[in-house]
Amino acid sequence: MGRFFDTISSFPTAIWTVLLGVVLLYWIAALAGFVDVDALDLDSDAHGLGDLSGKLMALGLGAVPFSIVVSLITLIGWLLSCLAGEYLLTWLPDLLRYVAGVVVLLVSFAIALPITAAVLRPMRGLFVSHNAVSNPALVGSACKVLTLEVTERFGRAEVATGGAGINIRVRAEMPNALGKGSRAVIVDYDAASSVYTIAAIDDS
Repeated sequence: MGRFFDTISSFPTAIWTVLLGVVLLYWIAALAGFVDVDALDLDSDAHGLGDLSGKLMALGLGAVPFSIVVSLITLIGWLLSCLAGEYLLTWLPDLLRYVAGVVVLLVSFAIALPITAAVLRPMRGLFVSHNAVSNPALVGSACKVLTLEVTERFGRAEVATGGAGINIRVRAEMPNALGKGSRAVIVDYDAASSVYTIAAIDDS
């Protein structure tokens, strides 16, 4: 184990290790309801992000949440860097090892891109947006909050449909008492961002 920890804490794998730690913290926070899973998604209408979104599509990394793309690139890059550090860099003298480390860092990232695209290719159908999910007809429907809170920038809720519930992105005016399990009503829908505005249901 000591050799493994030496590898993941040495350049260049240490950089991937830090990024992987950030990714793990992000997913833990997402599962706990502290952040929206779509928080990292790119807004193609934002300045400078349209080109990036187009490049991701060209690489075969589109049609999937950006958070998943980043997570897979980081994991694969980390694995490749670990292997290179264990079997290639260990035997090099210090100066040459750092020079080769820069090459390994760049190459591991470059190789991680097509591998990530290949892994995500069969998953794209799972993330297709259907009109029924982002539909202004849901305005007036009741929903149940899934996240620990709902703010003007963050929140998730579920709308019962008689079968599988519809998971939607929601926002609410602050301050509010909405929390996980709270019942709310959808009062508005923003088609541009596919986000619903909700308000707490007064049970009194």
